[in-house]
Amino acid sequence: MKHLIVVAVFAALFFSLARKTIPTGPYGYDESDYMHGAKLGLFVNYTDHGSLPIIDFIRTGLTRGRSASEHRALSEGVREGNDIAFYRHWHGPMFYYWLILVSQFAPDANGVRWASGIFPIASFLVIYFGCLWLTPGREGFLQALLCGALFLWSKTTAASLELAPHQFFVIWFTAGLFCLAKMVRTGQRKYFYLACMAAGFAFSTLEVTFVLVAVILACLFLERRALALDWPFALRSVLLFLGAVLVSWPGAIFKLSFLKSYLGIAYLALFRKSPWGNVKLADTWRGRLLDSPVEWILILIAVGVIAAGWRDPRRRYLYPFFLFAILMLLTVGRIPADAPRYALPFMPALQVLAGCTIGSILVKRPAVVAYGAGVALCAALFVTSWIQLSKHPWREDPRPSAILSYIRQNHLETSTLIVPLAFLPTIHFYFPQTHLRSYEGDRPSLEDYEGKKFDGVLYSTYPVRYQPLKPTPPVSTDVNK
Repeated sequence: MKHLIVVAVFAALFFSLARKTIPTGPYGYDESDYMHGAKLGLFVNYTDHGSLPIIDFIRTGLTRGRSASEHRALSEGVREGNDIAFYRHWHGPMFYYWLILVSQFAPDANGVRWASGIFPIASFLVIYFGCLWLTPGREGFLQALLCGALFLWSKTTAASLELAPHQFFVIWFTAGLFCLAKMVRTGQRKYFYLACMAAGFAFSTLEVTFVLVAVILACLFLERRALALDWPFALRSVLLFLGAVLVSWPGAIFKLSFLKSYLGIAYLALFRKSPWGNVKLADTWRGRLLDSPVEWILILIAVGVIAAGWRDPRRRYLYPFFLFAILMLLTVGRIPADAPRYALPFMPALQVLAGCTIGSILVKRPAVVAYGAGVALCAALFVTSWIQLSKHPWREDPRPSAILSYIRQNHLETSTLIVPLAFLPTIHFYFPQTHLRSYEGDRPSLEDYEGKKFDGVLYSTYPVRYQPLKPTPPVSTDVNK
């Protein structure tokens, strides 16, 4: 009963934070592509049916994907061809199974977003009961409270309810890390097997699962004596991982679709300018630290305690979380992006490290002091997030709704249009019969008109500005072009 009350209170307070951050307008850039991919159906997502074969994918990227004009042609080709890997943004299909299901019942975009709040709640349950599972008693309860508050009331979590697979990924990698921690504590093989299965499902969700796989291999080496490592054990572990992948994403194995994830991300990093947002890395980290000072202070204290007593057997079971956090920071911590969801792959591991370490320190004090300090820290975490989210609530951009209304009212649903890149996926999702070409900047260049006849140009202004086009494209008056 005690735990049910705690879960209910934590969840209610989480949604009181999240309501300040959930978008209310039509699907945004990534969301529109994800929803279009979900609209293609379960069979297409499960099998990657109709997706470009891996050899053709590599050949196309090498021959047509380098210059801006080639990138534009490539983008138009895959959109018109409904390549499912492109619409998933090269991620695995697990999250899209959820979108297929929930879109049948949710009335609109806002309903789908609110329904996706199930993922952080599920991750909270994994973390909360995972702490109790690892360390029963008062210490485990203190750790569960602190870890739960650090995760669920973090701005990183509460401000990441736009549609994206990152929240779903947290469920799998935290489950895998708790299983590894339990294996370290007990030396039992069954927990290692469970970690391998969790990694398989994580692999079908987000491509950065290779970090979890690396941690699993490191734990296998470090615990080889306790596990009595032999070839049958290693083979079963590999088969369980591959079995989870096969069940959740057969296209990854039979069509080598997982390679597209890594090649697609590499392509974005090499040939696209600021693919994750127009922000500097220093500004990204400055914002993270200033938005959550209490959270980061606790994380730094925990890292210091662990570094000072890394041989302490009482905390040794936490090293899978430590390894994962370090490797994931090296992998994605260098991405300059202002969206909180890009911190989700590493923050939960740091939050568990902090909560478990601080909890193990507090439990040495009298019960009244320990619980009082724990509740005070939880309250400080919640109040800090409440203040930050109240100061910087979600501000809806009026332009997407205005553009969609303009297209509908002026019967442009089947037109061939040049549109701002930022709004292309949204227009394409809501009006799939349109034929679109995107441009970057304030207005299209002469190159953007080449190869097609267009009915008009939509500009990224508010109120909406539309320029009908004559059969020949207009002559640019910009002396810089």
